[in-house]
Amino acid sequence: MKFKDTIPDATAPLFHAMNLLSEGGSARFHMPGHKGEPIFQTFAEVFAIDFTETYGTGNLYTGEGPIRAAEQAAARFYHAADCFFLTCGSTQGVLSMLAASVPPGGSLLVDRNCHKSVCTALALLDITPHFIAPPVIEPFGIPSALVVPDVEAALDAHPEAAALLVTSPNYYGVCQPLEDFSEMCRARGKLLLVDSAHAAHFPAVRMHSAVQRGADCAVISAHKTLPCLGQGAYLILGERMEGDALREATSLFGTSSPSYPILCSLDLARAWAEGQGAADFRQSAHSCAGIRHMLSHETPFLTLEDFMVPDALDPCRLTVCTAGTKLSGHALADTLFGTFSVACEMADERNVVFILTGADSPVSVLRLRQALAKLAKRVGQAPLPEKTGAAPLPARIMSVRRAWFSPREEIAVADALGRICARPATPYPPGVPLIYPGEEIGVPQIEILRKRCYNRVEVVKAEG
Repeated sequence: MKFKDTIPDATAPLFHAMNLLSEGGSARFHMPGHKGEPIFQTFAEVFAIDFTETYGTGNLYTGEGPIRAAEQAAARFYHAADCFFLTCGSTQGVLSMLAASVPPGGSLLVDRNCHKSVCTALALLDITPHFIAPPVIEPFGIPSALVVPDVEAALDAHPEAAALLVTSPNYYGVCQPLEDFSEMCRARGKLLLVDSAHAAHFPAVRMHSAVQRGADCAVISAHKTLPCLGQGAYLILGERMEGDALREATSLFGTSSPSYPILCSLDLARAWAEGQGAADFRQSAHSCAGIRHMLSHETPFLTLEDFMVPDALDPCRLTVCTAGTKLSGHALADTLFGTFSVACEMADERNVVFILTGADSPVSVLRLRQALAKLAKRVGQAPLPEKTGAAPLPARIMSVRRAWFSPREEIAVADALGRICARPATPYPPGVPLIYPGEEIGVPQIEILRKRCYNRVEVVKAEG
């Protein structure tokens, strides 16, 4: 049985329309060059539905045809006023919603824990950021949600800012109090924008989307947790977001030749997530909760469950903290892979992050659980590390755009005190810049760079 035979036609309108075209027997004298022929047998079905803007396909940037029907189905899934498909990832969505929300040369309130794509947007659009730093969750040493009074104070201190941009959930699964932020933004006539890249599965596990919780616009990276091709993303809108300007912005930052297989995978992933995938995701969430409970009560490892308020954590994201043991996060990740063939999503000095989805088999989940349980019996205990605390925000000397496009040079971190950053230093994952262009590199920044194993940094070239 082919994959296309397992999805009812009515649930995935775009995928169905492309299959009708591929089976129509037309001579395809248009792009792409494979002409729908299975040149590589492994990709036969992908090639068959890889079209361009032609008869019956619709056009992504004009919102028509089966693409539009698929977008509307996704909007219903996320309980949004509208949805636009993206084929250049969440980065395209971040750039688009900032271009549609902040006037050229304007300013923006920004969660310091935002993805590096925000830095790109600030440079391209000449936006001035006013950062709000989240507190640190100890002993994990990871960013928590922003504190509501801090956000309110920032909103009052920068009435000129057009919007507030936050990340929810973050890479470790921590969610923001979006309802509170939405209420404060609406009272001040500002937009709430959310990088919700890691929340594509939320409706499947009965969690509200960012727009349901009050966001005016949110970008969702479908390929991170749904069975979607890479670069597939959704841009969902609330009632206050101006759709025409946003659609136009997506064409500004997206390719003029969007991939129809990616578009179809967005359609299919949503159809699956509200069908059979919903039950599979809920099972994965249940399994994740079971592993968290086991680790918290039977091992020296820590999980975020005991450090978060209810409903503030992605139920399918497992963050395992090794603080208080003789293992680092990196060592735990390497041992899991080398000994048990269990691969994590990411690791840092104190933590290992695992993403569970509806595609995980019970055998794989059991292997993860058993591997963690076995390793927990071998690790010795150690003193908890010193509290890290949030580093003070560096002073901004020039705009992100000016620093980015100025002549620059690479120097040793040891020689960078007092210099102006020209390129963000961005460990990946999670892809969050440690320092932004235009900021002065002080002692705290040098310590952070050294701690994250940076030996060199790009700075604005000194005059003369």
